[in-house]
Amino acid sequence: MPIIVIKLNIHRGTASTPRCFSLQFRHRLAQAASRFIASIRKNLKVEKRQFISLLGASAAAVALDAFAADEQWPTRRPIRVITPLPAGGTGDVLAREFCQRLSEQLKQAIIVENKPGGNGAIATVAAARAPADGYNLLFTLTQHIQAPVQFKDMGYDPINDFTPIARLGAAATVLVARAGLGVNSMADLLRQAPGKQWTFGTTATGPQVIMEVFNKSSKLGMMNVPYKGEPNTLTDLMGGQIDMALLTVATARGYIESGKLKALGVIAPSRAPSLPNVPTFLELGFKDVNWTGGWYGFLAPAKLPAPIATRLTAELRTIVEDPLVKKRLDALDVNMNWLGGPAFGPAMKQDMETWASLVQRSGVVIPQ
Repeated sequence: MPIIVIKLNIHRGTASTPRCFSLQFRHRLAQAASRFIASIRKNLKVEKRQFISLLGASAAAVALDAFAADEQWPTRRPIRVITPLPAGGTGDVLAREFCQRLSEQLKQAIIVENKPGGNGAIATVAAARAPADGYNLLFTLTQHIQAPVQFKDMGYDPINDFTPIARLGAAATVLVARAGLGVNSMADLLRQAPGKQWTFGTTATGPQVIMEVFNKSSKLGMMNVPYKGEPNTLTDLMGGQIDMALLTVATARGYIESGKLKALGVIAPSRAPSLPNVPTFLELGFKDVNWTGGWYGFLAPAKLPAPIATRLTAELRTIVEDPLVKKRLDALDVNMNWLGGPAFGPAMKQDMETWASLVQRSGVVIPQ
């Protein structure tokens, strides 16, 4: 059997290879080489493993890259999107909305896996350890950078273990009280709560800290009850097991409108469109409580090939700009604050620093 060895030297620019060969030109040349190598293998009628052994160890890496480039992503298998969000909450609805649209655009099945618990670590560690091949993604929220600030070992590095794909937006949240508590406004709460052992439910690390900051600054002495997600929180709130909760506006709105829950204050840059009569915590005088750096977004394992990352960011940007999607997001009271992958990474670092400063100033300590 004849053996053909092909050696391509494509440099960034040397004395023998002029810089006028752009990155785009070199990429196209590499693609052409990939197709040529694949055609040789086909004509020789040898398996991929055998062909690589024929090329020899020195060329194995080049051959593997060629075969990988020849497989057009995504065609091999369904894409898995892991999320720390429990099924049924606003974040889960948002994840499935975007994944459904992304599936339609890529013409590839997408499976959403809910892995709540561990302050987001269960899902996040699973995503970080998954292959960086474009078939494993993480849909997460601000807790991704908040939890590592407060807990010593989360099992992942929020920046270095991931490739940022896109920041989408943040859902407005509202502090609500059960109707039977007799608290109809923030003024009522501040007047009645001192001396009473009232409880409030939170669903993630960020809301827990925010409510503890509020608890400390208002000197109310309420007790936090942490939950894995909004569905369980809402069930206990409506059942009278807890007195208040911090929920997304989309989850609480129907109960507020029916009078079963009383809205006390909104955490958002401005008043929620669906709750125009409910002031923000900033308006109520609680600046640190009105932390508006929240977000939902897509990440991938570190070292995701750049062409795949770029493609994913572009596809998600197209989805965000769809008028029907915008209408859907408005219905969920989601404030869009889009950032593409290249800008999302530095923004996450800044968010971590801002959050660490807030936690330090507040003096709030969350039990390990």
